[in-house]
Parts: sequence; C-alpha cells; structure tokens
Amino acid sequence: MLIKRFIYSLAIAFLFVACSTKKNTVVSRGYHNLTARFNGYYYSCLNIEEGQYKIDKSNKDNFDQILPVYIYPPGDKAKNTFPEFDKAIKKSSTCIQRHAIKDKKGNEIPSSGKWIDNNWINIGVSHLYKRELFSGLEAFEYVARTYTKSKDKYTAMAWMVKTNNEIGAVSSSEQILSLLKNEKALPHKIKVELPVLEADYFMRRGLNTEAATKLMGAIRSSNPITGISRKKRARYSFIVAQLFEQQKNNKRALEYYKKTIRLKPNYELVFYSKIKMAKLLDVKRNNSEKTKKELLKMAKEFKNNEYYDVIYYTLGEIEEKERNATQALYYYKKSVQTSMNNPNQKGQSYLKLGEINFDLTNYQPAEAYYDSAVVTISKDHPDYASIVARKKTLETLVGHIRTISKEDSLQRFVKLSESEQNKIIDKIISNLEKEEARKEKEIAKNSNQLPGNTIGSPGQIQDIGTPGAGASFYFYNQNTISFGIADFTKKWGNRKLEDNWRRSNKALTIDEPVNQKDTASTKMVAKSTNKTREYYRTNLPVSDSLIKKSNKKIIHSYYMMGSIYKEELNNTKKSVATFEELNSRFPTNKYLLNTYYIMYRSHLAEKNQPRADYYKEKILNEFPDSEFALIIKNPSYASEANSAKSEVESFYTTVYQSYLEKNYSQALTGAKEGLSKFGKNVYVSKFEFIRALCVGKLKSVDSLEYYLKLLVAKHPNDEVTPLANDILLSIKKQKNPDLYKTADAGTAQLDTFSVNLDAEHFIIAIVPDDPKIADSFKVRLNTFNNTYYSSKTFNLTSNLFSDNKQLVVLKSFPSAKEVMSYYENVIKDPDLFKEEVKKEMIDIYPILGNNLPLLYKKKNIGSYKIFFLDNYKNLSENKIK
Repeated sequence: MLIKRFIYSLAIAFLFVACSTKKNTVVSRGYHNLTARFNGYYYSCLNIEEGQYKIDKSNKDNFDQILPVYIYPPGDKAKNTFPEFDKAIKKSSTCIQRHAIKDKKGNEIPSSGKWIDNNWINIGVSHLYKRELFSGLEAFEYVARTYTKSKDKYTAMAWMVKTNNEIGAVSSSEQILSLLKNEKALPHKIKVELPVLEADYFMRRGLNTEAATKLMGAIRSSNPITGISRKKRARYSFIVAQLFEQQKNNKRALEYYKKTIRLKPNYELVFYSKIKMAKLLDVKRNNSEKTKKELLKMAKEFKNNEYYDVIYYTLGEIEEKERNATQALYYYKKSVQTSMNNPNQKGQSYLKLGEINFDLTNYQPAEAYYDSAVVTISKDHPDYASIVARKKTLETLVGHIRTISKEDSLQRFVKLSESEQNKIIDKIISNLEKEEARKEKEIAKNSNQLPGNTIGSPGQIQDIGTPGAGASFYFYNQNTISFGIADFTKKWGNRKLEDNWRRSNKALTIDEPVNQKDTASTKMVAKSTNKTREYYRTNLPVSDSLIKKSNKKIIHSYYMMGSIYKEELNNTKKSVATFEELNSRFPTNKYLLNTYYIMYRSHLAEKNQPRADYYKEKILNEFPDSEFALIIKNPSYASEANSAKSEVESFYTTVYQSYLEKNYSQALTGAKEGLSKFGKNVYVSKFEFIRALCVGKLKSVDSLEYYLKLLVAKHPNDEVTPLANDILLSIKKQKNPDLYKTADAGTAQLDTFSVNLDAEHFIIAIVPDDPKIADSFKVRLNTFNNTYYSSKTFNLTSNLFSDNKQLVVLKSFPSAKEVMSYYENVIKDPDLFKEEVKKEMIDIYPILGNNLPLLYKKKNIGSYKIFFLDNYKNLSENKIK
C-alpha cells in the first residue's frame, strides 16, 4: 500500500514538473510540445480549414476579369467566417499562454518549443482572412524575427508576401521573395509554392508575362503527394489562359483553356473554359456553325440553367463578329431575359444592346438600354465612367426628342375640332380602362395560382394574428415568397432596396410633403381624373402666347439636339439634318447664326465645298458684322484675339505673383498699368481687386473700403465680387462691433478653427480612398515611425472623409512645436512618397486636437490650409522659442 502511494505521489510530482512553463528540461519540453501540437495547434488548424472551406464555397469569381491567384473574402463578406477564425485565434492564443516555456525573467525561450511558432502563424492567417491585414502581418513578422532557428519562419515569410500583396506593399514583398529564392535550406513545401507567390506578386505589379511564366511552372508540379493539387493547378491554368488572352496570344490561350478542362476542375471552371474558347473563335478563318451548335446545345441542358445568359451573350458576340447585327440583338435580348443571379452579365448584355443600337443611330432604344446597364453593371467595370457619360448624353438627347414630339402633338391636337379631340380622348380613356382591367385580371389569376395562397376565398376571413392561420398569409409562406423574388429578379434584376428603385437617376425625383388626411382622397381623385375629358384638356397651348412658349421649347430642343449630335456623338450627318429642319420650320429662330456657322464648319470637314460655300455666303450676307463673319474674312482673327488675351493673362499673373510675395508697391503699380494698358478685358475686375487690396495694405482701411465699393458697383456679377463683399462686411463689423456682436457670438465659437500652440496636436493626411494607395501610405508611415521615432508610441487610425477620400490621423504630440518638427521630417521623407503613393495626391497637415472634429464636419481642407499657413508656418521657421 505504501509503495502504491509512493508511486502515485511520484507520478503527480512528475506531472507537475512537466506542466511547468518555467522548466526548460527534456521532460517539460516533451510534454509541452506534445500538448501544443495535438491540443491548441490541431484544433486551430481545423477551425482555419472550416473557415477556408466556407470562403471557397461562397466565393463567386468574376470570369470577365483575370481571376486572383489566392481566394480571400471581400471586406463586406469577411464577417461570415469570423466565428471560425476567432476560434482559431483563441485556441492558438491559449496554447501559446499555456505551453510557451519561459526563462526566469518571464521571456519566452524560442528554441524550447516546436509548435509555438506554428500557433503564431495560425493567428496571423486568421487575421489575414478576417481582413485584419496589419494584425496578421504583425504576427508573421514576429515569427520571422523571433524563431530564427525554426524552418517555420519560411512559412511565416511566405504569408508575409501574401499579406503585403493584399495591403498593396508589393515593394516589401519583393525583398522577402528575394530572400526565399536565395535560401538553400528552403522547405520543399515552400519551394513548391514559391512560383505561385511570385506570380501573385508579378500580377499585382502588372507584369503579366512574368506571372504567366511562374504559373506555368507551378502547373507542372503535379506530384500527387508533394506537388500542387489538381484543383489549384486547374485554376492556375485558367489564369494563364486569361493572361495570354489579354496579350492577344489566342493560340496559347486556347491551349491552356483546353488544359484547364483536362484537369477536370469544378463544372463552373469547365463551363467558362468552353465559353472563353468560343469567344476566341476567329470567324474569318474558321467556320462558326459548329461552335454555335455546341452553344445552342448547352442552352438546352438543364444543368446550365444558371448560365443561359452567358451562353446567349457568347452567341451574340459571335454574331456581332460576323456583322449580323439583327441576330446579335436577338441573342443579347435572350441573355437579358434568361439572366437570373448574375447582374454583371445582365449589365454587359444591356450594354451590348445599347452599343449596337447606338452604332445603328437608334438613339432612343440605345438610351433605354444604357440606362438599364448603368443600374445593373458593377461600378468596378473599367469603362463605367464612359458608360455613365454616354448614358447622360443619350438621356439629354432623348429628352429633347420627346419635348419636340410632345409639343408638336399638343399643337396638332388643339387645331382639331372639339368632336375630333373628344374621339382621341375617349380612345385614350378606353385603352386605359382595358389595361387596368387586364392587370387586375392578371393579378387575380396569379393570386389563385400561388401555392398555399387562400387569401380572398369566398366565405373565409383570415385571422393573421392566429398562429394556426399563419401559413395561409402570403408573407408567411416561403414558397410564395420565393416565387415572388424569382419573378421580380427575372424582370428587374438585383435592385437595391431604396425609394424610386425603378429609376437610375434618383436625383430627378422630388419629394413633396404629403398631408396624411388627404392621402386617401388624393388617390381617389387621381384615379378618377385621368378618366375624364377635362383632365386631358389642361395645360394645352390654346392661346398665341402659349403657342409661342411651346415653339420656344421646340426651337431650343432642336438646337440642343443638333449640338449633341455634333459635339458629343460625332454624328455630323444627323447634326446638319437637325439644324436644317430647325431653320426650315423656324426661319427667324435665335440660333440661326450659330447653326449656319456649325453647318459651314461641318461641310468643310466633310469636304463638301458647295454646301460650305452656301452657308459661308449666308453668314456674310445676313450677319456681316458678326464675329463668325470676321473669322471667315480673316482666318487669323481668332488667333490674334487669343494672343491679346494671353498677353493680358501673362501680365496679370506677374502682378498677382507680386501680391503673393507681399511686394504691395510693385503689385499696385502693375495693377494700375494693367488697367490703363489693356483697356476693357476679362481681367479688369481682378486688376481692380488687387489695386484695392494693395491700397489697403499701403494706406488705410478707408481707402480699401472705397476701392472695394467702387469695384462692387462696377462689377456686381463678377467672380471677385463675393470676396469683395466679404471684406466689406468685415470692415463694417470692425467699425461697428456692437451691431454684429450678438449675431456672431454663437457662430464664431462653433465655425472657426482655434489656436493653442501648447495643447495636444495630431498629424492628419487626406489620401485617396483607393486601398492600394491608402494602405501603402499607412504601411510606409508606420515604417517611418519605427525607423525615426522608435522611442515614441503613436496611434494610427483612418476614416472615410468624403466620397473619394480617407482621413488618416496620427496621434499624438504634446505641442505645436513637436508636431511641426515631425511634419517637416515626414513631408521630406523620400521612402514615403514613391510608386503609387504620389506626394501631390496627399495633403498632410498638423492640427490641434480640438480642431479635428470641426474639420471633419466642414470637410473644407482648403480653408484649413489657409489657417495652417497663417498660424503654423512660423513654427517651421523656428520663430517660436
């Protein structure tokens, strides 16, 4: 019995010694290595694998763009896998706390544990997938820096490359890749992945030829045990094909699309490989009928129901290559009709329909299709800005076409007899009633066909509040909800939930206040009034004045249409035809001279000399004193006028520069000379403004006030007048402070920046809201701080400042003097501003802590710049002791 107790006590003592993290013995190391590997690390790996599986499953690749080498969740969807990666972080963190062996001072002994570094890597990986990139990078850098004798440091370095690439700091990746390539003792696993890492790096830098070469090397690593998996090699093969396609090397692209199919990846990759091969078909050298038949066969297979839109779009592209515009339009329309859950593809189809109709000069349908394309297509589309611009142009053009059509129709209508008018109105009302009846019948029919729907059945009253009756209510039935969603998506696509969702331009809607008491009556009136003759007789041009007003609208729309055709759509033929129709219908319109000159220039460009001479003579005979006549008579007239203007502009620039340099006497002399030398010109008010300011600086406030009042009286609508009025108001406040004291007391404290040189200050940077630029800037700023201010602790944060800007804030500095010292160093740092981070794109300023909320509220960086120059510039010149 005593022996058993002794053995038991010895075992407990042995276990206690082994559990201790303060003993660096063989037994202790063995115990902690064993438990660290099969407890924390093992379960952490399982959690990461679960998260990666969810990411792969939910990933939706955009096959219209080159696929990324690595799959990461987008920022808005990263939170879906937070639970898995948070568990992994917790498991690994606990493992490190419990099993990292430490010395007597409490510092970890890196060489004592085999699995602690792996847990740190798992923490970094989890942060990376959570899109907490800087936290992940910090963990990887810690491993590479601390566990120098472990081969796992190379794994950490590989993840550092991936993270830096995601951040946009590719220059940092280059250094690490160079170290890995030159390392002789590199583990086999990292050697195999190294070409893929390099390919990702090259693609981020736009070096696609080098990227393709590296990926081709990775594809050859086909060993089933030590090589790259077939699934990954298929993805790399597809990317290589895309890269060759981008370089117009269609032969090699086809080779690798076929290779992708041979590697038997998931069906989506097989499908898009076939689609890409069909798109690369050279219709001039090869017969397209076989490809078309294969695509039409695919369009009949149920497994492709999610891809019907892509198939029909590809058929449309082939027909377009063969210049079969009618058949191409048919297939693009089919693509739109069959689109289910692919808004980007639907947007591409709408865009194609718009482009073809535009090329055919069918501008009204083109406008409708462009409008749908803008609503549906992704804002990341490379041509999104030009698509929006053309849509706006067409929208404006079609608006003028409709204005002319409407005004002409109304004028024709009022010329009819009353009986003829009544016939037309009665027909409109009859059609309206028939359409309403058809819609009501269709709604009733659909309601009866909806599965599980019993609402409206005779003799039944649904008790929505009763639990048992819930399934019969429309929105309690999941089948009917799914039916409705599918039907809506088929017709409208994936629309954002918002007011006026049908409209692409929400700015055109005006919300007016609604009296709740009148809502029901208003609806009833609206429903009844559009079925009365009186409703259609309102706002008709029945008098001469109203006819004249209507004609003005028509004339303006004709002129704008002709100008749009000429300037924005480059359709000279339509432009000339529109202007000729305008002048034919309204021979004395106010745009007559302008249209003559535009048609004169258009015919000259088209080398139609007879018509050009015709309009030239009309200008010279009908408008002999016009500027256009002078230009025709003297071709150098315009250049001479511009030369005179440029001389004035140059002289004004010199005067203005003298004023900026505080050389007020010289600026005053120059302003007076400018007024006397050049006479009447566009810079007169500016010369007078500088004269007033200089007189005020050299003489008195009264002189300043006199000259400013003179300027305002002579130039009431000039661009410098508001500035002059502001100064005059300030002078009034200075002369009569009691009159303005009460009114300005509240706003002065709220709306002006304050000065306190001894209070806490920050550094702010206004940077473009582009992840590559903003993230690179923050990384380099951190590097700058670690290099030159390692003894100080800073806090770097960023927020959205405007639609396209971020506000980066570095906290904090105890006084203005210290922040200005830092400011002078940071703006001169050559490593901060290079590559994509350009100095001219970023505004950096010191700011008082109390002024930051005001700047964020006003978002007027220009006014803060002036405040900074007035109050902080002397600090940089060491004038504050």
